[in-house]
Amino acid sequence: MLNAEFTLNVLSLILLVSGALIVGYGLRSRQLKKKQLKISELRREIVYTHAQILELQTEYVTLEKSMNVNKATVLPIKTVVAENKESAAL
Repeated sequence: MLNAEFTLNVLSLILLVSGALIVGYGLRSRQLKKKQLKISELRREIVYTHAQILELQTEYVTLEKSMNVNKATVLPIKTVVAENKESAAL
């Protein structure tokens, strides 16, 4: 049977674990920072697009008011016939 001795000093174990913790913390904090930057960029984009939509909506409302179009431009036949009967009866 192959027998191999492996000794590890307590001080080197502590240094190895603390080094791994520091590297892991650094990598994870970098990931979180990237994610937060992306989230803030997307939020700015959403706010910008909502502002554009609101601006277009106000332009549409002012254009609609300036045109002064009747919403009921088509008259139903029944009301025209009833008005004609009323005017003929008078």
